[in-house]
Amino acid sequence: MNKILKCTICVLAVGLRLGVPALASGTAAVLESHTLDEQISLYIRGMDAETEEPAVQIATAAVDQYDMEPISALDVPMKTLVMVDNSVSISEENREKTGRLLQDLIADRLNQEELCIATFSEELHVVADYTGDYATLRQAIDSIAYEDQETYLTDVLYEVIREQFVQPEEDVYQRIVIISDGVDNKSLGYTKDELYSLLKEVAIPVYTIGSAGKNNNEELENMFALSRMTSAEAFLLDETEDVLEISEALRQDCDIVRLVITPPAPLMDGSVKTVKITTADSQTLTAEVTMPQVAAEEETDSEPVQEEETEPVLPEESGTAEQIEPELQPAPQSTPPRKHSYMPFILAAVLLAAAAGVSAVVFLIRRKGKKEDKEEFKSFDDQILNHWGAETEDAGQLTEMLDSAGDVGDGETLLILPTAAAYQVSLTDIHSAGRSYAAPLDRTVVVGRKAESCDIVLDYDKSVSGRHCEISVRDGRFYIKDLQSSNYTYLNGDRVVTEAEIFSGNVIKLGRLEMRVEIKRV
Repeated sequence: MNKILKCTICVLAVGLRLGVPALASGTAAVLESHTLDEQISLYIRGMDAETEEPAVQIATAAVDQYDMEPISALDVPMKTLVMVDNSVSISEENREKTGRLLQDLIADRLNQEELCIATFSEELHVVADYTGDYATLRQAIDSIAYEDQETYLTDVLYEVIREQFVQPEEDVYQRIVIISDGVDNKSLGYTKDELYSLLKEVAIPVYTIGSAGKNNNEELENMFALSRMTSAEAFLLDETEDVLEISEALRQDCDIVRLVITPPAPLMDGSVKTVKITTADSQTLTAEVTMPQVAAEEETDSEPVQEEETEPVLPEESGTAEQIEPELQPAPQSTPPRKHSYMPFILAAVLLAAAAGVSAVVFLIRRKGKKEDKEEFKSFDDQILNHWGAETEDAGQLTEMLDSAGDVGDGETLLILPTAAAYQVSLTDIHSAGRSYAAPLDRTVVVGRKAESCDIVLDYDKSVSGRHCEISVRDGRFYIKDLQSSNYTYLNGDRVVTEAEIFSGNVIKLGRLEMRVEIKRV
């Protein structure tokens, strides 16, 4: 009797503490967003596509170009991934409830809606891939067997989201329904904080249905937090007498509308901006959305058009390349030049200045000094070498410059100028545009997780080694080298075994991270 009482108190405490269900029915919310070529799609719950005329704003700009329609009118209205914890930690009663819930879910599916039924332990096991066929889905549900095994929801869900939802292949509303006894951390796997961080970047609603057990209150709290973060709902099987309550809550997604927005051209720069939607009943919804990136290309394409338009304005001074080229040469005696007659003098002045500059440099670099003049210069002994290297924090650079200068005889002067970095390398996470890192590239840039030994620090993913790779420049060409990292370095999908040449626009993979490389002069 005491055990029953304690179990009942435990279940009630979890339900009250978590506030299940998490969201009130009818509350408007942005559940998901997709970035298209020149548009963005927002999937919103709690709006009526036929009567609503919301006010839309991106950053500080009002937007008038948008279309809204219910997802039930789309060719594929919805895709649902169902993840079932099929371990024996789920009680017999809740296993039976799970079966009835899944049957209701497939019976109430929308026309052309697709579902995927999967179980999980240390990895996801797909029982029925995305399909709308009732017989296939029903057979998959009936085949689920509960086994004595460990389940690691944190690791499995993290990998599923990265692989399936970071860059969706089609503009379809997607959701995840999880039935489990809670979120737990694998000792060498992802942490719940890493999972929460990923969900902040990837907008995907996660509905959680919990099963209370022995001492799993904290795990349930962590799992229900997934729903709160994604504007979805959470439920506790133990306090649900009729699973139809959960089925009806999940069925509300059938009324979701898709809002397709065309941002103004100046805003389509690939950055993350805030989209604000004000509904007819004055509810304000916000979402952080990555803008399409087309503005830069349009601006570049417009430059030659401007040149072509401005050339005909002064026909006397315009012409083709063949016409302009002779103007750099002396005009024939019979035809005195009408314009640009000052060009030969400018060229002569430039040549004289260049010759004078070269002579001065040669004079400073190497000249014969008289014996009495030698006292004005100090020889390059170790003391001066070490002092110069200490001030520049790079004695090796001086040594390389001395070696490249060749032999310097007695009484000769060598002018040494320290060189500044001529390039900058930047790495941008292709799955999270807000994570971008840059460093000056004079010789070598080390990339890795340890701040004390790296120039670019990627410390938000543990799959990156302390010193993972290095990017270097030699003779105006750029190279990437793996520094014996644990998870290797890949360049455009190919593993970097020794060293490989790298260019702007290439994608490198360091552990789980995929970074776009940009190199420019500074």
